[in-house]
Amino acid sequence: RRTGFATRHQTRRSARAASATARRAGVSLLKCYGDHRETAYAIGLKLGLIDSRDQVFDSRLMGDMSDDELALAAHNARVFSRVTPENKFRILQVLKLKEVTAMTGDGVNDVPALAGAHVGVAMGSGSQIAKDAGDIILLNDDFAGIVRAMREGRIIFANIRRMLFYLLSTNIGEVLTTIAALIVGLPMPLAPVQILWINLVTDTTMVIPLGLEPGEKTVMKQKPVSPDAPILGKYMISRIILVAVVMCVVGLSLYAYFSAQYGTAYGQTIAFVALVVIQWANAFNARSTFESVFTRLKVWNGAFWIGLTISVILQWVALFGPLQGLLHVHPVAIGDVFIVSVIAFVAAIVAVEIHKYFGRKLILNAAE
Repeated sequence: RRTGFATRHQTRRSARAASATARRAGVSLLKCYGDHRETAYAIGLKLGLIDSRDQVFDSRLMGDMSDDELALAAHNARVFSRVTPENKFRILQVLKLKEVTAMTGDGVNDVPALAGAHVGVAMGSGSQIAKDAGDIILLNDDFAGIVRAMREGRIIFANIRRMLFYLLSTNIGEVLTTIAALIVGLPMPLAPVQILWINLVTDTTMVIPLGLEPGEKTVMKQKPVSPDAPILGKYMISRIILVAVVMCVVGLSLYAYFSAQYGTAYGQTIAFVALVVIQWANAFNARSTFESVFTRLKVWNGAFWIGLTISVILQWVALFGPLQGLLHVHPVAIGDVFIVSVIAFVAAIVAVEIHKYFGRKLILNAAE
């Protein structure tokens, strides 16, 4: 759980909506005021932070409370009244024991808490010493800007995960395909230059656009990630393994079948086609963590379609253009290329769609 720890800011209309968005994202908002309890209660109601006076804590009671008692009170309260700089700093220190804290402030009295929080957010209109103590300066003094920044940070983190998922799953799939061929006694399914082509051309044109992917609808409905959590959790690791296995099974099966029918060189080119097409399908899969690929198609990402177009053109040149000899590509029938492409694409999409379905049922619904 994250705690957004704020002082007397933003009773404007946007703050109420931003506060609701932050709470849906798993962030607990606590407001601290030096004003009377009734004033703090009225502002808390206006912001939608509280429902009753029981959620307003009079900080003058802190002097007789132990840290454990204060931690319990801070957990139950949403608004603090009659807060002094010393009270503010002590509340923050108690919260830091179990939570990641962010503090907003603008005055000299906010400096200890700004400096002591995990993330200090100083207001642009505030004092210079508050700006020096903060880690971030909010130029427009709008609390909604913090929530927007939170959303952008989550999108960036999700895109890093997408890129890692795509690269790891496809590269592990290539390795598995090669190892499996050696185990069953088949010749190498890919020539070294073909592996190099897949890694340098196909991967590059598809992985960079994934880093520019817009956020999913659920990005602000998920709980915050622990700072100690790995970049890729068990859910994504299981998907990496699934894609790698599908890539191996489909690629090796098609390679074995066409090699038996038309020779090793022909089968090798078919395997080359299948693995590249699975990577294209996997790029579609990587665009979202939980959303169906069909739903995600409605979200426009121009860079993705440009990258895919470049990759398809280059692959067509590799198969039917002047690069055939350089890439050890054997002439193959266009009909076989089409059939293999459909099989490879559908297999990768269906496998991950099933995985996403269970992810929505077991992870996303549980979080809500």
